[in-house]
Amino acid sequence: MEAHKLKTKIIPFPTPPDAPEIQKRKKAEPEEYSEYKTDGKLKARPMDSIRSYDDFAAMQNYFWENGNMRDWAMWTAGVSFGFRISDLLKIKFGWVLNPDKTFRKELTITEKKTGKLNNFPLTESIIHALTEYFNSFGWDFEFGDCIFRSQKKCQMTPQSAWRILSDAGRKVIPDIVIGSHTLRKSHANIMACLLKSLIDINSLTAVQFALNHSDFKTTMRYLGVMDKTLNKGRALVSDFVLGKSGVNELTIGSSATIDDVMAEIQKITK
Repeated sequence: MEAHKLKTKIIPFPTPPDAPEIQKRKKAEPEEYSEYKTDGKLKARPMDSIRSYDDFAAMQNYFWENGNMRDWAMWTAGVSFGFRISDLLKIKFGWVLNPDKTFRKELTITEKKTGKLNNFPLTESIIHALTEYFNSFGWDFEFGDCIFRSQKKCQMTPQSAWRILSDAGRKVIPDIVIGSHTLRKSHANIMACLLKSLIDINSLTAVQFALNHSDFKTTMRYLGVMDKTLNKGRALVSDFVLGKSGVNELTIGSSATIDDVMAEIQKITK
């Protein structure tokens, strides 16, 4: 018999499309950076501190000239207090005023984020800002009302405060990012710049070594200097806000925090 050869027909296997996990491993082409999201809205950016008294005054003047006394007071008192916006907006008239409508010496507030009590002296700039604001509506309020109210006479939301400050900032200081946290950052930045000359370095350093304290803050607290120094710093912030400090440029930076204030104090002891 004649032998038959088995012929096998080879069918080429089609190349499958890349599996999703393979596609993920492919290096994406770099895209040009844009400040805008795909929906056309600006991307979120960290908020800055003001850089100078000129910046502070520009925001003040914008609100004042447009007759927005509530927003003028929120900006002025906000920088003077240095509170987080959620704490600033919950302050009530009765927290800063006595029953006879004279100003208290200090405000005691429980911080929302930390739960800590904060005893803050009502400085000259705070009293000035609130007095101008209260005069604008004839001191007509209930002691249990929030000071910074919305147009519906209820507590303003942090989102509304951010929008007010951000919109104003884009108009008057477009090269930095202004928002609600600018109030707190600016307070810290001003204090850090103005506190440097307040400490008797040699005496405090000697006490630190004599008591074998591990850090400078421990010594300051032990001697009762910490609160005095912070209150003096708050008074200097008040002078800055009122234009009495003689300082314009702030040299610490645009993103100072309360920790930066203490870092500046510690640096000058080394």
